[in-house]
Amino acid sequence: MTTKKQKITAVLALAIAFGLGMAVMCGCSYFTQEKVAEIHKTVGTILDIAYTSGGAVLVEQKIDQLVADGKITAQQGEMLKAAAQKSYEALQAKLTELSVKDVTVEVSE
Repeated sequence: MTTKKQKITAVLALAIAFGLGMAVMCGCSYFTQEKVAEIHKTVGTILDIAYTSGGAVLVEQKIDQLVADGKITAQQGEMLKAAAQKSYEALQAKLTELSVKDVTVEVSE
C-alpha cells in the first residue's frame, strides 16, 4: 500500500524525468552541424587569442624555469618548447578542419 506522499513523489519523479527528457531532445536538436562547426571555430579563436596574448610566453617561461632549476637540460628545454609549439599548431589545424568539415551547404532551387 502506498501513501499519499509516495504517490506525490512518484508523480513528481515522472514529471521531472519527462521534463529532463524533453530538455535533452530540444538541446540535441539545437546543436546542428552549423552550430557545432561554429563552436569549433569559436574554441579555436579563443585558444589562439590566449596563446598569442601571453600563453606561449608563459609556457616558455615555465620551461626556462625548469631548465634553471636543473630539472631538465637546456636541450630538453628547447625540444619541449618545439613540442609545445607543434602541438598547439596541430590543435589549431584540427579545430580549423572541424569548423569547416562539419558544415554542409544546401542549395535550394
